[in-house]
Amino acid sequence: MLWIALFIPDLPLQLSLRGVDEAGATVVTDGPSNRPIIASVNPLAREHGVRVGMSLAAARALAGDLVAVARDRASEANALQNLAAWAYQFSPSVVLESDSLIVEIESALPLHGGLAQVLARMRQGASELGYRISLGVAPTPIAARLFARARHRGITARTCTDPSLLSERLFDLPLDLFDWPDDALGKLRALGVTGVGQCMALPRDGFVQRFGVLANDLDRAHGRIPDPRPYFRPPESFHSRIELGFEASDASALQFPLRRVLRELEGYLRGRSAGVQQWQLVLECVNRITSRITFGTVSPERSADRLLHLARERLARTTLPTPALALSVIADQCFPLQDRNLAWLPNPQEQATQVDHLIDQLSARLGADHVFTLRSVDDHRPEKSWRRIAPGTKERHKAIPLPPGPRPLWLLNRPRALLTEDGQPFCQGMLECIAGPERIEAGEWDSQPAGRDYYVARSPNGETVWVYREHRAPTWYLHGIFA
Repeated sequence: MLWIALFIPDLPLQLSLRGVDEAGATVVTDGPSNRPIIASVNPLAREHGVRVGMSLAAARALAGDLVAVARDRASEANALQNLAAWAYQFSPSVVLESDSLIVEIESALPLHGGLAQVLARMRQGASELGYRISLGVAPTPIAARLFARARHRGITARTCTDPSLLSERLFDLPLDLFDWPDDALGKLRALGVTGVGQCMALPRDGFVQRFGVLANDLDRAHGRIPDPRPYFRPPESFHSRIELGFEASDASALQFPLRRVLRELEGYLRGRSAGVQQWQLVLECVNRITSRITFGTVSPERSADRLLHLARERLARTTLPTPALALSVIADQCFPLQDRNLAWLPNPQEQATQVDHLIDQLSARLGADHVFTLRSVDDHRPEKSWRRIAPGTKERHKAIPLPPGPRPLWLLNRPRALLTEDGQPFCQGMLECIAGPERIEAGEWDSQPAGRDYYVARSPNGETVWVYREHRAPTWYLHGIFA
């Protein structure tokens, strides 16, 4: 087996900076609310002299414009789960650790073009999500995690794909890369033992007697005993939240953090071979105001670029009630979606996809209420013989026979009464009836009866119109215009 470890150093600080493109001096605080302690520091804050373990009051004395974010362990756990769901696109064997992910990749390497391609995609993908990661590769999960942590510290840790070379590659790594208690590491340092190789050279029985189960970690790292791990399973729905780190008064300022969350959604959907047709953007605004914007597509979609393009069209005509402080993306339902095959010549599926994209873009720009398709209804009254439906709506529909007479393409919202002269309709001149009458009697069942005689008529200007006369009154009406 071959494992890749994705180590996320300083996760609390990275989460606090995901929503901003350029951050100022920022720290993450922990501890009691009345006396918070600095737990993480970004480089700009470090330049001002702020250090981990310092009180927040002392840190503000050094950096007046310091941004302090309280640590949120629940958000950290959710972020790791979303990152694991994103990594599921590389392999179904993902292990979730406290500060890292470990992915068994050997069985999936042929699908991704080799190890180098996978590592490059992981680095680029994590960067697009707003994370800085360190990667380690080894035949055992613990060794892969040790290599990833070592690389983060700047320690030379070569990639190991051959189990026979694993002991050699682990030999010089420091023991404090393990999650061992400080007192155990202190006792080993007192003995002059600081590296993995030195620890493995100690008498086995004596080491087990003094340090117990820590010996099992060494054996698992070297592949001497099994190391079973429970695999992560992605949730049925997607929910990711990101703090903006500033007050966004303009909806266009949401595009940068929204792009990162949609990249996360795309990875989640790729891992499930699925797409979404509806998702929500939830904005948490000042004064505890929550604004929800629902986006929809005609067919299942997962491309972050496509979803962001549609969101940009919608946000361009959106006014925020108050400045936004955080945003969330929620997708409750997924639909099967296969990758499209590339071809030299267009095919019907690709052409249908292009039409769907056009409909999605028009809906985002004009509003979903302004883009629709028509469905015929079994009713003889022209104004009742059709209804609007959303594009892509699938419903059972029985065949309806065509009307006996011609129908205009343009039907007026309301029939317009016409002037008459000697009992003949008048519209930009005297109308000449050239076809008809077509009698329509309907509507007794819904208290909107219609008794009409329809005619196709032509005006002196050459326009062809559709007019009718009520049975109960001699009034003429214009109801439609032929193209």
